[in-house]
Amino acid sequence: MEKKLEQSVIKTAGRVFQVLEYLREVRRPVTVREISERLGYPLSSTQVLLKSVATLGYLRYDSSARAYLATPRLASIGDWVMDSMFQGGQLLTLLGDIARETRFTAILAVENDIYAQYVHVIFGSHPIQFNVQPGTRRLLCMSGTGWALLAAGSDDHVARTIHRSNVRLKPSGQTVDADYVKARVQESRERGYAFSRGVVTEGIGIVALGSASSASGARFAVGVGGLVEQLERAVDTVVPAMRERLFQFLGSMEATTILAQGGESG
Repeated sequence: MEKKLEQSVIKTAGRVFQVLEYLREVRRPVTVREISERLGYPLSSTQVLLKSVATLGYLRYDSSARAYLATPRLASIGDWVMDSMFQGGQLLTLLGDIARETRFTAILAVENDIYAQYVHVIFGSHPIQFNVQPGTRRLLCMSGTGWALLAAGSDDHVARTIHRSNVRLKPSGQTVDADYVKARVQESRERGYAFSRGVVTEGIGIVALGSASSASGARFAVGVGGLVEQLERAVDTVVPAMRERLFQFLGSMEATTILAQGGESG
């Protein structure tokens, strides 16, 4: 019974966050039936779930539309995260500037276990855009943002990440090539940025710089994604633009040193 209860709690917790992420994606009121159909939950369970979250004050039920929408309380519970890690909304403003100036999709990624996780995405203005959603995860060892994050760390951290990745991937029959990953990380350090070409999606590339927040010391990467041929033509202007914005954001000499090490020696 205790094991069954534990599994039920875990499933319910996962569903709550999936609902909240869906709300963030669509940014409008949603009905019980829509959530049930889009997320594949039983209709009765979905009704109970949404009603419970609304009772806690994180959703509001609009009886006229028969739909649920987010409340300001939902926004308030996470407002401290960006303040503690990235000096509030300044980094998001920087990301918007990069998307506007380069016209590529701008990405903010953080290290999460063996993954680079996209925590914020702003689409650019190229006719063909790199379309990816916040919350997307890519292996640190096999992605542009991942190589940028690893390049900003130590060689020991790179080796540990490769080992942990292979331990985790082995049951599925996958592995990462240690020599390949180390070469990509070293290459990123030497030229001052990471550039992945079609590693995850054919024809799509990522150019990224890794650094650390002066507020918390947490590593993060800022990058742009788009068609490989477009990035190759623009990389000489895109990288200086991103680096300049990052220096402006980091500000302090301590943080600036971390950024320089990420680009040169790791």
